[in-house]
Amino acid sequence: MRKLKPALVPFGVAVVALGAACAALKAPTLAVDSLKVRDMGITGVSLDVTFRVRNPNPEPITVERFEYELSLNGDKLGRGYEPTGFELAGFGEEKVTSRFDVSLLNLPGAVKRVVDRRDGRARVKGHFYVTEEGSTKLRRLGFDADADLTFDR
Repeated sequence: MRKLKPALVPFGVAVVALGAACAALKAPTLAVDSLKVRDMGITGVSLDVTFRVRNPNPEPITVERFEYELSLNGDKLGRGYEPTGFELAGFGEEKVTSRFDVSLLNLPGAVKRVVDRRDGRARVKGHFYVTEEGSTKLRRLGFDADADLTFDR
């Protein structure tokens, strides 16, 4: 077994501590809270998707933006994003509403029937881009969640 030189021990401890600090940040959790039909036209529908975002960390974080892919009953509706940043207190929760446009021309008939019926199972998966308090380093953290929904008109 090889021994570390005494001069390398503090460096090794610093690297391990830095790695633990970087790995300690947990991704916020995201849940679909509601879908509201905003505008309906001949070729598409605009939805307001309201999410509940929770910070599982004791430290505050800033969500600079997030992007997501939305599916309904297993059929992909498309991709969305929320460019407006928001703060999450340590162990805090926020509701965030994102506008999502769906083309009815590309929408499978089964999903169209769900929109007409106004209920279904939604799945959202994507990435948060966050910074920790006191840091300017942008981190990309993934999420994946699903929920039973009722659409509001």
